[in-house]
Amino acid sequence: MSASERHAVPEADELAASAVWRSVEGASFAVLGLGRSGVAAANALARRGADVMAWDDQPHERIASQVAKLDPRVTARCGSPYVARPGEIAVLSPGIGPTTPTFRRARASAALIIGEIELFYRLDRAANDGLGHPIVAITGTDGKTTTASLIAELFEKAGHEVLLAGNIGEPLCNHIDSLGPQAIVVAEVSAFQLITAPLFRPRVAVLTNIAPDHLDYFGGDFEAYAAAKLAVCQRSGAGDVIVYNGVDPRLTAYASQHKDQQPTGARFWSFSARRALESGFTADGERLIRVGPAGTSAFCEMGELGADGERPWGGIHNQDNALAAAAAATALGLSPSEIRLGLRSFAPPPHRCEPVGNIGGVRFINDSKATNPHAAIAGLLGTEVPVGQRLVWIGGGSEKDASFDELAAVVNARADAVILAGATATRIEQALRTAGPTPPIQHAPTLHAAVPMALQAAGEGGVVLLSPACASFDAFKSYAHRGEEFRQAVTQLARAMGV
Repeated sequence: MSASERHAVPEADELAASAVWRSVEGASFAVLGLGRSGVAAANALARRGADVMAWDDQPHERIASQVAKLDPRVTARCGSPYVARPGEIAVLSPGIGPTTPTFRRARASAALIIGEIELFYRLDRAANDGLGHPIVAITGTDGKTTTASLIAELFEKAGHEVLLAGNIGEPLCNHIDSLGPQAIVVAEVSAFQLITAPLFRPRVAVLTNIAPDHLDYFGGDFEAYAAAKLAVCQRSGAGDVIVYNGVDPRLTAYASQHKDQQPTGARFWSFSARRALESGFTADGERLIRVGPAGTSAFCEMGELGADGERPWGGIHNQDNALAAAAAATALGLSPSEIRLGLRSFAPPPHRCEPVGNIGGVRFINDSKATNPHAAIAGLLGTEVPVGQRLVWIGGGSEKDASFDELAAVVNARADAVILAGATATRIEQALRTAGPTPPIQHAPTLHAAVPMALQAAGEGGVVLLSPACASFDAFKSYAHRGEEFRQAVTQLARAMGV
């Protein structure tokens, strides 16, 4: 190779068509949005000699801390409209939705639009002789974070180097230069990230379910949201495995349409604890098992889930998460005994059906991560309430254009009392009364005020479940902030009562 060939700047069209980016030196990139993923993307490109312009619509003084994290070779432009440079590739923040002016501007002028997930994938493919690292990508409406965390736990317990990143924790690009050759990448990926991942092809794709959520981001178009989720497996082929929820109608229809493409296509493995499957990863009443042509193999008893961790974990939704994780781990070679070790030691992340206190025999459960109706339904159905005790449901939050009709039927059947708060409180009450008959309903001005109201409604013993079915942005920074405030409210009430 001559010196001129060695230092030739790769053409944007060449990069756009290639899934393996061995060199981006001199190529022009615009990184749009300076959140965590934008900073990580800009710095990864700058370290490889790319010509990087990083842009954000916020003025410099508002995001000075983020700008300070940029590699000095990155040019930052803040507070003015994005103006594309000829031939550049745009790397968009997941917060820049497809209906925004910035997205439309980039689509009209950039040679290629990708996101940080796609950038990591193409740069990482240069490692390990063009194969990159094996990636397990988890997406879906509910259960992504728990399933991704559990998959990472299974591999770590089996002695593997694991990177857990993406929509959970840190951006993938923060770690692209520190991965060992045998590392396994476990990536939680959202619909927001997948709309800018045109060539992304994980070795294992896990789809937990698809239910209406984030429709405001997609202009109210559920089909566009579902298509974004399914994009995680659109490029799957021979050697890949697609793990899907075996009772989700959209996913089972997709699998039925595509799973007969062998030997050129991916393998489809289904999971469900909600209904026994004739083949796949399922439950037989007491155990989590795999049923296949070679017979039945067991992973663990249901009562063993989390037995060696901080607390046991149950609920049918968590059994689904465990089965999905077991399937992904099996796809990359772990044995049932290795999987069992991780299933016994794993403690679910916070804010997911997490006990946060007990006042006078009333248990308080924090399920703040339930940011949509489907997740709240899982929390309601998965919460165990002793016979003769009451279940008090706390719901409500900020608006995401979701329908509460299906949730209303479950709440009316399952809850003994309802406390509503937030911007959606009135609309949820309307849905409950339409589905009626309803349990007693109260409105609380704040989440802190809802806690003593719920305690009184619970009576002797019982369970208070915060499972909001809504996002938190009307009053909190995030679902985690909301969950911590709930925990604090329970703690403060217990102290005030001398418990």
